Amino acid sequence: MAKGKKKEKKEKKDKNAPKRAISAFFFYQKERREPLKKEKPNLSNKELISTMSAEWNKMKDTDKKKYVELAEQDKKRYEKEKASYDAKQKSAKKSVKKDE
Repeated sequence: MAKGKKKEKKEKKDKNAPKRAISAFFFYQKERREPLKKEKPNLSNKELISTMSAEWNKMKDTDKKKYVELAEQDKKRYEKEKASYDAKQKSAKKSVKKDE
């Protein structure tokens, strides 16, 4: 790092914040990883992911539909949890300001 430049401090993550929504590909990976490991036990993690990525890219949209629907449901879950979390954060900040 050059002299005179200050490093920005990273804001700490709130452990109570909701987990982000999972993508359709990640749902596919969750389902496919174990069977693929059994089929090809000699593959490294990197090779497993590459193989799953190639399979995902070759899949038809109709085959992906199941995973896309799961991702949409998870996105709704995240948005609901995020809205609730944000409302709690706002009310907590208001109560802190009132106390001051």
